[in-house]
Amino acid sequence: MKTMTVNEAVKLVKAKSAPAISLYLATDVSGKDGDAKLRLNLQRLYKSAEALVVRTYDRKTRDRLLHPLKKALSILGLKRAKGGIGIYHSEQFSGIVRLPTIISDLAVAADSFHIKPVLRCVQSRRSYYLLALRKKHADLYLVTVDGTKHVERIALKLPQDRPVLADRGSKHWLADGTKIRRQKDLNDNMEQLNRQIECAIHGERIPLLLAGPHHQQETFRDFCSYGNLLERGISGHVDGHDVEALTNLSMTTMGDYFDELDYRSVIAFRKAEASGLATTDLQEIARAAARGQIQSLLVAEDRQVWGHLDRNSGQIQVLDQLGHTPADDLLDDLAELTLVKGGGVTVLPSVKMPRNHLIAAVLRWSDAPVAMPLTHELMRDSWRRQAYHREELRA
Repeated sequence: MKTMTVNEAVKLVKAKSAPAISLYLATDVSGKDGDAKLRLNLQRLYKSAEALVVRTYDRKTRDRLLHPLKKALSILGLKRAKGGIGIYHSEQFSGIVRLPTIISDLAVAADSFHIKPVLRCVQSRRSYYLLALRKKHADLYLVTVDGTKHVERIALKLPQDRPVLADRGSKHWLADGTKIRRQKDLNDNMEQLNRQIECAIHGERIPLLLAGPHHQQETFRDFCSYGNLLERGISGHVDGHDVEALTNLSMTTMGDYFDELDYRSVIAFRKAEASGLATTDLQEIARAAARGQIQSLLVAEDRQVWGHLDRNSGQIQVLDQLGHTPADDLLDDLAELTLVKGGGVTVLPSVKMPRNHLIAAVLRWSDAPVAMPLTHELMRDSWRRQAYHREELRA
């Protein structure tokens, strides 16, 4: 069973593997016998998936799908840890990924992998750059849901021969000269740092967070040409902080930032709703997703709507209860289809969804007819037609 990162697991959205089994298991089990409980929970999860497969697929398909999965799970090494794991299995692919958060255990057997929990994990702990400004060097890190990676270390060198930049007639010429000289050194260092940072992350669009003394941050901002530099930062000396400490500090700051992004996505929906470019109707959203009409989609994280989706026409069939035919979570399928068509997806808890809807979409264009404003030329044509009509009546 292949081990994947969370970012790699997102690629399952394009994987054409039917039938596909997706298992989500929480591993933060408490108690002295936690390891035994964890193994028991995995067995229960497999039994749930087995029941779904037996109910919906023929015997040959069941055997080809379930036997390798059962064998893989029997030798799977389970350890108690925060969050949980996602297990994905089909006849063509089998993989596992560690997830930082899982709401509850879930088993899904459908025509595609169930990736909504993965999207939520990636979204809640999005990628960003962290630049730690230390005394003699600067460290650039890339922080993702899969961990923190050291990208580059940039030395901050001071010039050897520095003339005194102060008027000797000044009463405090020595102090003033030292202050001016230090500021010039800082400017030179930050200008050089900006050039090297620009080379390292050229073309990227993810946020850049600064950590270090306030005066160093402000000077770097004066020279920084990176478009996604955040106004907020982590102030204070960071020379004594290791990678883990810096990551924890940054996650606190960035968590608030990403929560604001989620809030803005809800506000954007409300504004679009006022202008007729938003909908919460499931069938309408499905048709729009098939046409590539959705700009951004909001989906409830902890809810499912079982049914079938025709990805070409956008027609859906909602099932009141799971029967003897394969069924997918329509919310998950519409999120996948929106991503494939180039739209954005935000997965939120139900309580944060607009008016507690299960799904909501902002559209790129509206199918409703728009009234054309009367221009001067149109008005003149209208007057000519009316005048011509009156002449005909007189005749």
